[in-house]
Amino acid sequence: MPAAALFAVLAAALLHASWNLVVKSSSERLVAAAAQIVLAALVSLPFLVWRGFPTAALGFLLASALVQTGYVYSLAAAYDRADLSFVYPLARGTAPVLIALGGLIGLSVAINGRGWLALALICGGVIALALTATSHSGVGWSLLTGVLIATYINIDGAGVARTPDTFAYTAALHAFTGVLLVPLVITLRGAALIRRAVRKEWKRHLVAGGASLLSYGLLLYASRLAPLSLVAAARETGVVFATLGGWWLLGEKVTPGRVAASILIAAGVAVLALGG
Repeated sequence: MPAAALFAVLAAALLHASWNLVVKSSSERLVAAAAQIVLAALVSLPFLVWRGFPTAALGFLLASALVQTGYVYSLAAAYDRADLSFVYPLARGTAPVLIALGGLIGLSVAINGRGWLALALICGGVIALALTATSHSGVGWSLLTGVLIATYINIDGAGVARTPDTFAYTAALHAFTGVLLVPLVITLRGAALIRRAVRKEWKRHLVAGGASLLSYGLLLYASRLAPLSLVAAARETGVVFATLGGWWLLGEKVTPGRVAASILIAAGVAVLALGG
């Protein structure tokens, strides 16, 4: 994997783990997750005006926005039932395996050699992290989240290849997803509850929304430079950042098993850096 791609993916992983930490620590998680996407959509509008709408990828944008709407709901449901240190690694660990399998049937660029070793190390690490969790509540929602992640990454990997502007694609995607999320969340939670939650925590959601937007833009940029399977796997280093954030900010316990799992993930990233 080229150094530029690896750097972009690691930055994306840190940003992604940060906005998940904000969602988990919020009092109303579906509203928090949706608010961050909607705020990212608002931030993205000037980019669309400046860069132009990627009309060539319209079908992919619509399909991905639908899947990402389901992903936001599934993620919030998982965090309502389980710890960050359980949901995040299980969901994120499921996705690269499915994407790699997609490469075998032509849905993404196939990998070989060191790439498979890196994939095995990273996925083994995230699964090991999940097994260290004290509560396994929410496993179904976590696995569904992983399936939806793999689905939208495959869609977007194909979609971004049809436009020369990665960040215009990212901005349009957040705009479409935000439009779909607003009526869904109003229906499920009610306007009054949403107003209270957003008024109370709007600053942190604005920062996290920007992190979400930049994180996915960096991921799509990296997908231009390296196989999608490897890019998705490398972003799973976010589980290390999420584990550290859970320990530092949420008071979760970091066990020797979690340390060992983190070492596996770091080893996988090292293999990528050596040319997976």
